[in-house]
Amino acid sequence: MNKKLLRRLRWFDHGAPIMRLTLERRGQGDLFPDAADYYACPCCLVAYPREAVQVGKLTEEHVPPKRLGGSALLLTCFDCNSYSGMTFDAHAITRSHADNFVRDFVDNKANDQVLPVTFSVDGIPVRGEVRLTEGNVQLFGVEAKNDRRVMDAQIEAIKAHYGNESSVVDLSFTVHTDFDEARARISWIRSAYLAAFAAFGWTYVLVDEMRPYRSQLQQPDVEVVPTYVARDTSASPTSRRILLVTSPDELQCVAVTMGEHTVFLPSPLRPLACDELTKRLVRRCTPEGQLRVHLEGKEVPWPKWPTYLLDPHPEDLKSIGS
Repeated sequence: MNKKLLRRLRWFDHGAPIMRLTLERRGQGDLFPDAADYYACPCCLVAYPREAVQVGKLTEEHVPPKRLGGSALLLTCFDCNSYSGMTFDAHAITRSHADNFVRDFVDNKANDQVLPVTFSVDGIPVRGEVRLTEGNVQLFGVEAKNDRRVMDAQIEAIKAHYGNESSVVDLSFTVHTDFDEARARISWIRSAYLAAFAAFGWTYVLVDEMRPYRSQLQQPDVEVVPTYVARDTSASPTSRRILLVTSPDELQCVAVTMGEHTVFLPSPLRPLACDELTKRLVRRCTPEGQLRVHLEGKEVPWPKWPTYLLDPHPEDLKSIGS
């Protein structure tokens, strides 16, 4: 049995009894048969038996997405995992690559991303690819994307400038990035939701204020949750933080930071509806949209696996009965 499967089974065996105890505390303990273990995908709340891990119906989820520096953190169902990858995460990844390219271009840094581009020399456009090396911009025409005659004309235009120190090349290029801003935003909201679930558990995500977040994942083209997402472009891409905000009092929430993105979610202590929380955050913003507020609270360790801090645990019940 491979290591990934063993890890998924451990996550199931740890989470299933905790979920059952959580449902019993909510008066919903009769949802599942007594003799079987079940684990509910936190995105859709569809419950699966242990066999679902072995047949690939419960899958390993990276938070944030692996291509954005995330690590394997918890189980979600195959349908939610794959749907999100195509519908949301692909847009966040493309957006991130585009942002990194622009910053590296301005800072004159190398960038290992190869992006589609149209570049023009003396008004002759060619479609191709662009790559940043230390101190240089490398532009490559892709023959399959161009009329050969146009490519030859551009080459001749370039040659015309050789050896002429007074010649000025009219060069411009446009990088093409095909992403949907709203879907990229939902990807970060989803990652924050999953990180908060891994930290706090089903007790947190089953409150009424968290239901719209799951609805948002089913409706990619409708803004269900106007959740505020802050960006700090100076932040380290590896930074991970969960802050249970207690001050200012009116902004009690969960602030989940992943690199330059911070997503604000309802607090498990005194949850606000997402639209009300967003309104209160926006009131603290400058006219340019920058959040100007000092947040204080309790920092929750970034989970390496689901910790379910707010859920009842079997070992807790044993200690109470002893």
